[in-house]
Amino acid sequence: MRHLFTFFLLLSSFFLKSQVGSINISVVDEFSKKPVEATVKIQNGAESITGNGSIQLGNLPSGSYTFEITAENYDISYLYDIDIIPNQNLTFSVGLSRSAIKTIQEVLIKKKAYKTTAESPVSLRNITSEEIQKNAGSNRDISRAILSFPGVGSTATFRNDLFIRGGSSAENKFYIDGIEVPIINHFQTQGASGGPRGIITVDFIKDVDFYSGAFPAKRNGALSSLFEFNLKEARKDKLGYKAIVGLDDLQLMIDGPLSKDQSWSGLFSVRKSNLQLLFKAIGLPFLPSYYDATFKVSKKFKSGDELYFVGLGAIDKFEFNTDAKNTLANLTLIDRLPVAPQWNYTFGAGYRHLVDNGNWLFTVSRNLLDNQATKYYRNIETPGNLLFDYNSQEGENKIRIDRNFMLGDFVFSAGTNFNDAKYTNNSTIKAVNQSGISFDEVNSDLKVLQYGFYVQSAKKLFDNKLQVSLGTRFDASNYSEQTNNPFEQFSPRFSLNYKFTDRWAFNFNTGIYHQLPAYTALGLKLNDNLVNQKTLKYIQNIHYVAGLEYNGKDNLRLTMEGYFKKYKNYPFSLRNQISLANIGADFGVVGSEPLDSRGFGETYGIEFLAQKRTLNNFYGILAYTFGYSKFSDGAGNLLPSSWDSRHIVSVSAGKVLPRNWNLSARFRMQSGLPETPYDLVRSSSVPIWNINNGPLQDFTKLNSQRGNVAHQLDLRTEKKWVFKKWQFTAYLDIINVYGSKTASNLPVVNLQRDDNGNGVIQNPNAPSSDQNYILEVGQQDKNMPIPYFGFIFEF
Repeated sequence: MRHLFTFFLLLSSFFLKSQVGSINISVVDEFSKKPVEATVKIQNGAESITGNGSIQLGNLPSGSYTFEITAENYDISYLYDIDIIPNQNLTFSVGLSRSAIKTIQEVLIKKKAYKTTAESPVSLRNITSEEIQKNAGSNRDISRAILSFPGVGSTATFRNDLFIRGGSSAENKFYIDGIEVPIINHFQTQGASGGPRGIITVDFIKDVDFYSGAFPAKRNGALSSLFEFNLKEARKDKLGYKAIVGLDDLQLMIDGPLSKDQSWSGLFSVRKSNLQLLFKAIGLPFLPSYYDATFKVSKKFKSGDELYFVGLGAIDKFEFNTDAKNTLANLTLIDRLPVAPQWNYTFGAGYRHLVDNGNWLFTVSRNLLDNQATKYYRNIETPGNLLFDYNSQEGENKIRIDRNFMLGDFVFSAGTNFNDAKYTNNSTIKAVNQSGISFDEVNSDLKVLQYGFYVQSAKKLFDNKLQVSLGTRFDASNYSEQTNNPFEQFSPRFSLNYKFTDRWAFNFNTGIYHQLPAYTALGLKLNDNLVNQKTLKYIQNIHYVAGLEYNGKDNLRLTMEGYFKKYKNYPFSLRNQISLANIGADFGVVGSEPLDSRGFGETYGIEFLAQKRTLNNFYGILAYTFGYSKFSDGAGNLLPSSWDSRHIVSVSAGKVLPRNWNLSARFRMQSGLPETPYDLVRSSSVPIWNINNGPLQDFTKLNSQRGNVAHQLDLRTEKKWVFKKWQFTAYLDIINVYGSKTASNLPVVNLQRDDNGNGVIQNPNAPSSDQNYILEVGQQDKNMPIPYFGFIFEF
């Protein structure tokens, strides 16, 4: 690999200079999706080009550009940090929002570099594909790039478990071009949303709208966050190719026209993991590997209508690293982790139909998750050592209909959605919990229908200084009498944005949101009985958010937001006497146990954000969050939840240097998260340890101690070499540069072993049910720096 890098370095001296590319920008009305006559100008450039709906800029020297798009009676929009590649014609679509601005002077004042909407004037952040790729520590993964924004906390450095404003990772929803995608991570925790690596190909993303509140009424099921992934358009001139040879994976991408008239186009990607090689090299005891694929095929009609197909899927495999160093921490992980293969897919289609007053969007989709896990005592695969054999599938068929229209000065959106789901689980599970040892033989076959409908409207008042939005949605399911009445899930919401001056604004939102519990909880069937059918309800969450926003010169944005979230009807574990709001940030399954809906909680805090998009080759984000997260215990008392990180600080910055160098860094610091101590006396029991394969947490002391302050520095460097017809990039991303101390303050606990690896029993002459192991207690291993490097070839 070193020789290959040297070869391209020498070759660059012969072919640099004079390489050009082009870009086609489609400009549409954001509301109606109809073409708009607009003008495109390169920021800080003199020339501009005007066109009706489609604007072509050619002969652009290779490099990074920001484009300014203007149109009469519309707010100005931008395309930031677009990387022009030699011999390629890029395609982007930009939606402009209407305004009542009439004079040039006002247009200049009203320029906005950051996205907000009438429904979501607060809690909405937008991040582009280029920003994700340049973000230090993200390694081209959106879930890690989002860590630069306020309100976003995380757990282990190698996992994508996001807790937003104190909510669990099970409260996040994801959409790609209007199609819901339940699984976005490899090795995703069933019943939650985290995993060690993202599936979605960042190269296909135009940008991402990240909501930490103020969710639009058209989206159901979000309690803490909503991610709207907007895919880019394929190039129109010819097929283009991109290959990535990385330490962590190998990837091949193709995009371009699929028909002579260029009305059909497509994006295609396949990826193979090298992660198992990296993890083995740095001595981790588990070796995950994966394959994934993504595609989008679209058809543009002359009428402006569009038909598109989206799909992504993944296959995940898992092995143990028997050559890992026999540290106490590594041995503990090998003892506890199951072999857990997993595969999933989502396929969907959408049709957007333009009409005189707005547009229709029809989407249908199918998604499936197959999750398996097997674990034997000490990984010795004999029938007597089997601890659990888990086999589960959950599949959904979804239909959505959305309509945008206007009535006078009011902008309306309305629609409905249907979700026909099937969940199966055929498993044998031995487990230890707070109340004793359980032995479950699960045989689930659940079919459940969910449906909902919504309406939302917005209007500008007082010469556009005030903008208000009011909406509601209703949701229901035929799961039980507790869930089948849509009026029980009445979800109103209200937003306003008031501009004090041209640069200052006050924003406010309040709303009620509902989420049906996970299928693992709904479908638990023991002894031919749906255990939770009479006890589970929709989870309810009420949000209040208010803040100030300042849009300054040079792409500077400052925001301050305060939030309060109040939960009720949260699933509550009857065996462990804890709310499920406290779990979900580990491998495994969440919710497959007896539950009721007694759980309640609240989170509240304040967030600060200072953001500067690229200008004069510098960009940066400073974010700070101070917050509380509390959920109920078995006695009905509010205790700090597992996500109660009081302080989160993130500083990200980057600089574009001459000769196509880019350097970036990110520093994050997070207060210690609450932790539940171990019950070492009970853990040492031979019958209990032989099932649990590790120490038991004492949930009577739920979250009674704190972990260590978590902090890390991430660095990224990138260098491009531009040739006549292609481009070559080398990058290095180092996560946790100085190897910080692990965030957990819990000890590492394992057995004291004899020469044969067997646990040493303290009282071997006692009856087997009363015997105890001698435990060995040590400290957590220090987190290791994780380097990622690779080469990108673009043709």
